[in-house]
Amino acid sequence: MTTRVSSLDQGYESGDLSLFPDVTDDKDNLYEAANNAETTLKQGLPYTGTNIIVEDASNFPSKGLIRLGPEPGNPGNAELIYYDSRTNSVFKDLIRGFAQSTRYRWSAGTSASAAVMAEHHNAVKDALLNIQTKVGVSENAAAGSLSKQVHDLEIEYLSPKPQFRAFPTKGVPPLTVSFQNFSSGHVIRYLWDFGDGSQSVERNPEHTYQTEGLYTVKLNVITSTGGQGVVTKSNYIRVSEDNNIPFIYVVQENSTVPAYSTETAQTLGANAATFIFMDQTDGDIIQRYWIFGDGESEIADSPNDHSTTHVYESPGEYNPSLIVVLSDEKLTRVFLNDGLVVL
Repeated sequence: MTTRVSSLDQGYESGDLSLFPDVTDDKDNLYEAANNAETTLKQGLPYTGTNIIVEDASNFPSKGLIRLGPEPGNPGNAELIYYDSRTNSVFKDLIRGFAQSTRYRWSAGTSASAAVMAEHHNAVKDALLNIQTKVGVSENAAAGSLSKQVHDLEIEYLSPKPQFRAFPTKGVPPLTVSFQNFSSGHVIRYLWDFGDGSQSVERNPEHTYQTEGLYTVKLNVITSTGGQGVVTKSNYIRVSEDNNIPFIYVVQENSTVPAYSTETAQTLGANAATFIFMDQTDGDIIQRYWIFGDGESEIADSPNDHSTTHVYESPGEYNPSLIVVLSDEKLTRVFLNDGLVVL
């Protein structure tokens, strides 16, 4: 039968409390207070006292909590006091009335005892450290821990998670589509099926659809350990003569002057630039909603209004866009290709 030791015993070594041999803790990191350390006041402690003079403080930790009042187990009011340093007979650097206890005036002979029962805390802490070491933590688990072993098995055997997106996803034929791969895991091989009989093994391929139709795209990925993952997007690419890609552009009303904002123009005594926004989107449009990128927006009064103007108050780089509402209540948003720089 193994005799369980205390962290306060001479000769204590890391892990002895929970009987495991490989613990990251040591005695210096545990509480040093001996259980039930007691003494008495050698001099009275006034209400505003800043030092506690006792018969013998040598059995108390270098800093911590003490309890003044009736001896433990006896009724009566008590005060908890935190001390930050001590000698063998004086507790110093006090915080009186600790943990909402009531401050009192104490007479000589009053009991002073340790307010921390260290061994219970130490035993639990030591055991938890050993569990953490053996089981492991969720991030950066130690080699040999259960968490690290499970993590390694997941990488080796669980299927990767293939993900991708494409642009544009609709348009008129021939439609060239760029596919961007976001698959996770140790992927070493990609197999694309574009839905029109064509395939690719590139990581981020481009593909041109020559004829009208709805196309389902599939991506299959394979990891270095043989794990496979598949993602399928049904009817993802729409190619039709009716799917004209929306398009907007912007010109400066007077291109011979710099593209000044109102703020800059006022500083230089010049005129602010007026930008003309043009929409070239085809289809049965019932409304246009211009978003200028500076917090300002505008709704066109008529579906026949293909253009509008705007002056920017402050310099900056802006990314204007247009939301087009079609007769079938579908919404299309288009951004200016290169953005807009205003001085």
